[in-house]
Amino acid sequence: MRAIPSTGEKLPVIGLGSALTFDVPSRSAQAQIVEEVISLFVKHGGKLIDTSPAYGTAESLIGESAFKLGLRSSLFLATKVWTRSPEQGAAQIDQSLQRLRTRTIDLDQYITSPMPIGR
Repeated sequence: MRAIPSTGEKLPVIGLGSALTFDVPSRSAQAQIVEEVISLFVKHGGKLIDTSPAYGTAESLIGESAFKLGLRSSLFLATKVWTRSPEQGAAQIDQSLQRLRTRTIDLDQYITSPMPIGR
């Protein structure tokens, strides 16, 4: 465990990334596996899940799974903003909040480089 310097909140040093592996169709066999992964992750002490709007369906799948399993309060959600415009950034955060089915995102990471290739 390590503490976040600004808040003192302790998080496990290992988190769960969602690029590629969580970009699967909703209600598919792969989505069911992702849901099981999230459930086991939390059951075994995991908290931090990192995602991004650039990861296809990942944000929506994480939000859907956390809601369905009642795990939102057990998770520390991190996502990214891939724009330089404050207006577009605010809109992107609003969209991420909806997809993640939450009122707050624990960590917003502002990326100033271009969006990843393929998205």
